[in-house]
Order: sequence, then C-alpha cells, then structure tokens
Amino acid sequence: MKKTEEQPDSVKPAPEKPATTHKDRSEFFFERATFPARDAPPLELEKFWQDQNRFGDLPEHQWEPAGPYNIAGRVTALVVPPGEPQTLFAGSAAGGVWRSTDGGVTWNYAWERFANQNIGALAIHPQECNRLIAATGEANQSVDTYPGSGFFTSLDGGMKWQNFFTRPGGEPLPQGASEETPRRVGAIAFDPFNLIYGAVGSVTHDDRMRAGLYLIRFDQGLVPCVFWGNRSYKCHSVAFHPRRKGWLFAAIELRGSQNGIWRSQNSGETWEHLDEKRRLPEGQEFGRASIAFAPSNPEVLYVLAADRERRLLGVFRSADSGERWKRIASPADELFAGERFLSFNNTIVVHPQHENFVIWGGANLYRLTGARQSWKKITTVERFILPSRRENFVDYVHEDHHALAMPDGNLVYSGNDGGVAVSHNGGDTWEDHSRRSRGMITTMFYAVDVAPANSKVFGGGAQDNGTLLTGVPKGVGTHAVLPPEGDFVQAFSGDGGWIVFDPADEEKVFGSFQNANVMRHRGGQDWLWWRKVLDSEKVIGGAESNQRSIAVLALEPGEVRGPFRKLWAGTDRLWRTDDDGATWNPASDTFDRSVISAIEISTVDPRIMYVGTTKGGVYRSTDAGAAWSKDLAGAEMPRRLITRLETHPTKPRTVVAVVGSTGMTSVKLRSAPAPKSKPPFAGAHVETATEKPYSHVFQSDDLGITWKDLDGGVLPNVVYYAAIFETRPPFRLFLAGDIGVLVQAPGGNGWESITGNLPNVVVSDLVYHERDQLLTAATYGRGIWRLPTDRLLAGRP
Repeated sequence: MKKTEEQPDSVKPAPEKPATTHKDRSEFFFERATFPARDAPPLELEKFWQDQNRFGDLPEHQWEPAGPYNIAGRVTALVVPPGEPQTLFAGSAAGGVWRSTDGGVTWNYAWERFANQNIGALAIHPQECNRLIAATGEANQSVDTYPGSGFFTSLDGGMKWQNFFTRPGGEPLPQGASEETPRRVGAIAFDPFNLIYGAVGSVTHDDRMRAGLYLIRFDQGLVPCVFWGNRSYKCHSVAFHPRRKGWLFAAIELRGSQNGIWRSQNSGETWEHLDEKRRLPEGQEFGRASIAFAPSNPEVLYVLAADRERRLLGVFRSADSGERWKRIASPADELFAGERFLSFNNTIVVHPQHENFVIWGGANLYRLTGARQSWKKITTVERFILPSRRENFVDYVHEDHHALAMPDGNLVYSGNDGGVAVSHNGGDTWEDHSRRSRGMITTMFYAVDVAPANSKVFGGGAQDNGTLLTGVPKGVGTHAVLPPEGDFVQAFSGDGGWIVFDPADEEKVFGSFQNANVMRHRGGQDWLWWRKVLDSEKVIGGAESNQRSIAVLALEPGEVRGPFRKLWAGTDRLWRTDDDGATWNPASDTFDRSVISAIEISTVDPRIMYVGTTKGGVYRSTDAGAAWSKDLAGAEMPRRLITRLETHPTKPRTVVAVVGSTGMTSVKLRSAPAPKSKPPFAGAHVETATEKPYSHVFQSDDLGITWKDLDGGVLPNVVYYAAIFETRPPFRLFLAGDIGVLVQAPGGNGWESITGNLPNVVVSDLVYHERDQLLTAATYGRGIWRLPTDRLLAGRP
C-alpha cells in the first residue's frame, strides 16, 4: 500500500466531531496531564512548593533564559490602575503576572516564584490603586489549561504577593485555603461601595471540585453562593453596578433553562433571572457570557454570549440596568461566521467616554462605534500572505482574545494567545506587542529540539504560536539577517508539535503541526518557507488523520546508506517515508487502537525501536520496524500515556519509559486473616486494599522484558514529560516535569533537583547536546532555558 499527496480523490474527509466546550486540539494535552480525571488539582505540587528544597537544590544551577523575547504565550487577564493608562498588569495562562509601565512595550516579571503560575483573573481596587488580587487557575474552557491554588493579594502595586488567606504579617485568616477553594477563576470584581467586599466567578472541568459564584470579604475569606444549589456550577462573569449600591450581575451556566444573566439588588442575598421576559434568549440557549458596563453611563451594559455549542449567541445591550435588552449582534451575520470557540475566547469592553463604542473579542476583534452603526471586524489572523512583510500588517493581531481593557480615550489593550496587542486609535490600527515587546517570556512549548551540528539553532512547537526557531536568519543569501539573540522566527503557524533536526545539517529539519501534518525545510531555503510533505487529510485520510492534534516524529540516527534518512510519524500506527517526504507508507498495524505518544530509535543500534501509546503500551522492534512485539509494559507500569521512551547512549538493551497523567492512586492488595465465620468461609483469607501513588519512571535493561521502578518512593506524585540520557560519561539520566528538572546518577542512587533558578513552571521537554554539553529545557509557559552540564556536580556517582 502506497499513498502520496497526488492521490486525494479516493479519500473521504474526516467526519465532523461532536460539539464540545473544549478546543479541537486540546486532547493531546489532556491525555498527557490529567487523564482519566477531567481535572487535576495541584495538591502534590502545593506540597512540593511548601518544601521546595526537598531535593537539596544547589544554588550553582543557574539556567539561562533563551527566549523567545519576541513571541509571548496566552494572556488571560488584564488590569490597568485608574489614572495610569500606561501601567498594565497581564496575567499569563501558565507564566505568572507581568507588569509594564510603558503601555506594553517592555515587561517585568511581577509574581512570586513558588506561587501557582496559572493566572485566571486579575482585579485592581478602584480607589486603592496599589491593591490587587490575582486568582490562579485558568477558567477558559479547554482541557489544555491548568488549575490553580487559590488567591493572592498585593498591597504595593504588584511588587510583592502573598496568599489571600494570610494577613500582611503572615497570620492566617479565619478561613484558610481548603478543598472548597475554587480551582479555576475567570472573574473577580471589587464592590465600589465596600472596600472589603467583592465577587468571584469560577468554573470547573470536574464537578467534584467546587465552582460557581463566591462572595468575598478581604478580611475573612470566600463564601460560596448556594442560591443555585450546593453542587458545582459555572459562573463566567461578575460585575458590580458602578452607581447602584448592592447591585450585582453574574453570568451563570447550570446546564439547563436557568442559564444566562442574573441580577441581585442586595449584594447577592437574592437573585432574579433576566430571561426571555426581558428580551434575552431562553436560558437553555446560553453558554459562556461576559458582562461589561459603559463607564460613561452605567445604566448601559452589554453582554457577549455564546450558545451551548461554543458559537455566537449574540451581543445584547440594556439601557436601563438590565430591565430590557436588545440584540445588537446576531449569529446570522456572516461577519461572525468563523467564531466557533466562544467558550474559550470571550471578552467585551466599552469605551470610557462613549457608551455606544463597544469592542468584543473571540478569535478576532469586532467594533461598534455608534448606536446606528454596523459591526466592523478590526483584526485579522491572516499570516500566510507575504510572510516576510506580515509584521507590518496594521490590522494583524494574534487570534483568540481573552481580555480587553480601554483605560483612556481610544487606547485599547488586548490579551490573547500571543501576548498583548495595543491600539492607540480605538482599533483602527494595531501594534502586535506579542511580536515587538521585550521581556514577556511566556511562550508555551510542547516540545523542543536542538540541531546536533549547531547548538545555537534550536526551537520547537508552541501552543497557538506554531513552530518557533532561533539561531536562523530571515531571508536568504546576501539578504539574510540574523535576528537578535533570544528572538525566534515563526517557521509556520497553528499549534506546533515535534521538530527533528538532521544530525549532520542544521538546515535539514522536519516539523509537525495539528492533525499529523508534517513540514520540511532544506538548505538554501528561506526559514519562513517550508514545504508540506505529509498532508494528513490527503495521505492518511479519514478519522485517522485527526486522531490527535500533535503527531510525534523520529528521524533515523547515525550514518545512513542512501541519500535520505527514514522519518517516522505516528497516528495509531506508524507511517514512514524513505524519500524525504515524497511518499509515505504505513509501516505497522495499529498497536492497541490508541494514538502513538512516543517513538524512540537506539543511536547505538538503529534496528532497535520502541513505540509508546496513549493507553500505556510499550512495543519493540529489533529489525528496524519490520516486525513488532506485543505490549511489553510491566505489571507495575500504570495504564497511562507514555510521555517518553529513551534508550541508553551506549547500552542498546537499556530503555527508560516515562508515564504521564495526574498520578492518581493505584490499589495495592495485601492478604489479611478473615474474621471468624461459619462454613463455607471459615479459615478463608480476604484481600484488603490499600492505596499508593503509582510510579512514573521505569527502566528495562533487557529490551523491555523486565522493568524496574526508578521513582524509588522519592519522586513527587506529579506529571513527568521527558527523560534524556547524557550522551557522554557519566551518562546521567535527566527527568523533566511539573516540578522542574531532576537528575539521577548511574546506578539509580536517588534523585537530585537541578531546577535551580528555573521558573516554577512545567518543563515539557529536554534535549542534551553532546558536543557542547548543554541541557535545553522547554517549558509550558516560560519559554526555553539552557544549562551547561560540564561543571554540573549533581547526579555524579
């Protein structure tokens, strides 16, 4: 069987997926980090953060930030102090809080190192400008987001933060953080009439965790609002009326006819549903919604609402504090046809001086500038036309908008999946500060690779920022210009995935993006131009082409015979090209009917290959992929996604397997005497179960026949993503995950942390560069970091 790009006619398109509140491409992240639960509260991480020196971290482990300085990651929240329009606080989805004092041109990190980095919401007090509150845990409804660890306050303009449940001197408040604390908060509002009162809106991916509307007293704590019941529900937006004391509005989603906008006139004691009687859609139509008041006339308020299938339900306006409503933007308008992720992107803002000047954001931004005007699309996400000039597009802003602020005049800030964009003329033109600003290093990488022939050339796939590379020029020949150190070039867009460099040539590289598509770059080409060599829909086709958004890749190592190296890509089976991507062949049957999550080829003996799967299977070939074993995963290995397989650089029979997911407890059985009883049970034994956390790192020294546990009862029960051997003596094993980077000496004599000054963030991938003895770590929220290992003492035998 042989398929090529020139044979698409016989391939039917993949069936449309059923509606879901989550992004199409989030399944990859979910299976690695949280499966089988819907969410993973960071309880183990919180324990680790409280005892961050648990592994004897040494101060000399000083990692160097490598960028990107010019391409930021997702921003979930924005606040501007009253009267200071150039001062801006941005909450990052996985990289803490950042502060700019020059309108977003430059940024400084403004967060505590061992606080949860996943910011869901920010608020600043309308009278006390130095008083801020930050809520952790992203509330955008997609499973490639992280939960939080409560609330933090700052009394000095974001210079220092402390846990909300402690007083300035460290004395605990009456209510401490507990299991009742919401883990994903998308909205915080201060009551303008009460300095110590506010409201919190939260959501959950798992109804075992508390979520909904909370009333907050800053001298006491949170009080859950149980008006809609004691079970968890979703509260997407909260807003106090600026002039009517005690009036509070909330966007509630209960999964039924009570969804929609609710209003309280007594600070949340009782509530009324603003339903179809007030000319809003029926509650059963409502999904996520955002609320915004007109600062110049607070009797006017707006609601941006999604339906239950993530599409636009409408934008609604009330001129009498919610008594009557009018739909002013309709889903029937072709202008909004591409808006289909409004459970993930959903934000609206009103001009500070003009009550009929409104901007709302989904994938794009839209503006209404007068009561009788029509909506205008004011941004574009087009990035494929003239890529060398795309930075000059006046209406280009990174897609997926999560936060908007209009602090003064026509100044507009947008927080989106690429950082922060700024307009000084109400949205007519934009400065995409995710491309031009300096200092906000928040890129969310899935994977990284370093060119073996040149360690200055490296990069990887990033969430919604495509495949990013540094150390490569823009342009070719005499027009080639090397960007500043730390700046990255976006090779191609979308959600980037695996990249693999040719061992002998840094200009030969393959990269993947969503739905198992593969791109190729060759020497002499502009780094902005790549050729698609695997069009998944055409070559693979059907449901197999979009089984998972990110396909893992592996390139044949060592010396090769012939002009090309073999390249392997994984769906639920292996695909291979022997001719630089011109043709592809299925190279295996399906292994266990789940998607391949790891491919490893021994550098010592390339005939030895391993495949790991989403279901936790490990399969081996000893003849370069011609034949495969059955599942070799050991009995102690949990049936969770294999995040990485790594062979030893000198021992071809030795392989390490890393198991992902949340670290949910497994059951260990032990025998115990049965209680006295009459026959037929007399003298019998019963099994009583005790629970223990499962381990995540295993090693086999006999080609996967037997396995030993490398956790050793020491590793925290969190998610681990990558393991890599040092490829020169002493051949230490490095491990990366939610708690940073660890190292184990040969022989398995315990683990040591080498996290050092790395940010307190997920480390999603590791690469060891043999010639330069350099460790490169990709993070999910704080870019890429590097550490020389030639003088590294940790992990030595």
